[in-house]
Amino acid sequence: MEIGFVGAGKVGSALAILLQRAGYRIAGVASRTGESANKLATRLNCPVLSKEDVAKRSEVLFITTSDDAIASVAQEIAEKDGFRSEQIVLHMSGAHTAQLLEPAAEKGAINISVHPIQSFASVEQAITLIPGTYFSIEGDTRGYSFAQEMVEKLGGKHFKLDSNSKVLYHAAASVASNYLVGLLKTALDLLAAAGVPEEVRLPAFLPLVEGTLENIKKLGIPQALTGPISRGDLGTLEKHLDAMKELPELLRVYRTLGLVTVDAALKKGTINEKQATAIRSLLKNNWQGLH
Repeated sequence: MEIGFVGAGKVGSALAILLQRAGYRIAGVASRTGESANKLATRLNCPVLSKEDVAKRSEVLFITTSDDAIASVAQEIAEKDGFRSEQIVLHMSGAHTAQLLEPAAEKGAINISVHPIQSFASVEQAITLIPGTYFSIEGDTRGYSFAQEMVEKLGGKHFKLDSNSKVLYHAAASVASNYLVGLLKTALDLLAAAGVPEEVRLPAFLPLVEGTLENIKKLGIPQALTGPISRGDLGTLEKHLDAMKELPELLRVYRTLGLVTVDAALKKGTINEKQATAIRSLLKNNWQGLH
């Protein structure tokens, strides 16, 4: 099967390399910058072409540009008759549905979105992480069999996603990845306020984070939950809140996450409803005191 790539960023490049290794033939690549296109084409030993020529040569076309460029690239290719009936056209955006590829559908193409639930810092890291990663598949059901086969050949796992649920799904991915970074920044800010030297803050806390993730892997949520809320320890929570009274922004984060954690502790069964009510009251009253 001939496949082509428009967009030679981290995800597109890694996917092209892995799919070629899996036995797919690369028809060609195109990219916004000649440098990135040439770099990928050299590695794949395939030609650098215009967007429409890559599309014309491909049975399956991957549009792996930035999210904001997907729709306009699809429109440009359509205007130059790059799409055809029964051709599979897909993008890998987590935030957008396959509807973004409507210009291809109008030419008879089969549109799908296939999104890896992973964070990639570089092409080489992506090549390493894609095997074992889950992918969501959404769009025209006629394209599902190809998408599923592709993911399996990449060594990944997959599930189908309803188009109406795509935004909430991407919000979940943002919370799990991006907000984890924000959460750790909050922890480091608290360490700074506690006078812990900057050079030891992250190294000192990374083993704690990694240990927690290992517990989640082994035990799941909520069984991996530990700490004062899990124990119903109001006294410790009061001390935390009092220590943060001059740090209102950090206190807001603590309070919000605390309320979420109460629900997890209840589900785990380490606190009862009476204890949960007392903790919620403490956290909410403290919140009201900020205004």
